[in-house]
Amino acid sequence: MGRPWWYDSYWEKGKKPQRTPRLPRRQILLWIGLAALSLILAVNRTGFQPFVLDWFIGFVYYLCRILSYVVFARVILSWFNLSRNNILPVILDDITEPILSPLRRIVPRLGVFDITPVIAIVILYFISIIITRLVG
Repeated sequence: MGRPWWYDSYWEKGKKPQRTPRLPRRQILLWIGLAALSLILAVNRTGFQPFVLDWFIGFVYYLCRILSYVVFARVILSWFNLSRNNILPVILDDITEPILSPLRRIVPRLGVFDITPVIAIVILYFISIIITRLVG
C-alpha cells in the first residue's frame, strides 16, 4: 500500500499542504443554468410583474418542458454513433442522468430497448400539467 498524497510534504515541512479549491462540477453548473433559464422564462411570461406564485408555476412548467426536450434530444442523439468526446452528448448525459438513473432502477428493460426516456418525458409532461391545473 502506498503512502498518502500528503505524507512526504507533511513530514518534510511540518504542516499538511493545502489542496487547491475545485470549481463546481459541470453537472451542477448545467442544472443552475437550466434553473436560471426556466426562471427567466417564467418571469418574462408574467411581464416582470412581482407575482411569486405565477413565477413558481412558470418556473416548474418551463423546467419540466426544457427537461423533456433535453431527454428527447438525448434519445435522438443516441441513434447516431457519436464519440464520447463530443461535447453535446456529454452535456445531455450530465443533464438527464439524474432523471433517468432512478427510473432505470424501477423500470425493467424490454429486451434491448430502454423505455425510461419515454416514461421520463410522460412524467415531466404530467408534472407540468398538474402544477398548472392545481394552482392556475
